Amino acid sequence: MLVKVKTNFFGQPELEIENPTFRKILLELSNRTKFSIFNPVSNQIHGEFKVYLNGVEYEDPSHGIDTELKEGDKVEVTLVVLSGG
Repeated sequence: MLVKVKTNFFGQPELEIENPTFRKILLELSNRTKFSIFNPVSNQIHGEFKVYLNGVEYEDPSHGIDTELKEGDKVEVTLVVLSGG
């Protein structure tokens, strides 16, 4: 299935993933961008990233990280940029 992922750091890549899950999407996106977005051992999203499914923040991937996404689901991965003065 073709999954379109919206990001604020890598455009809108299209990922061809069989039976897509958050785990597969985040690992593929990490491989393509060289950003460490997700820790596959602890099942945690690294703190500088926010992940959304259909506009709702996905805060605890330990529950459902391997749930298959459906056709038409919208995935967004955002790199949180902090600035100070």
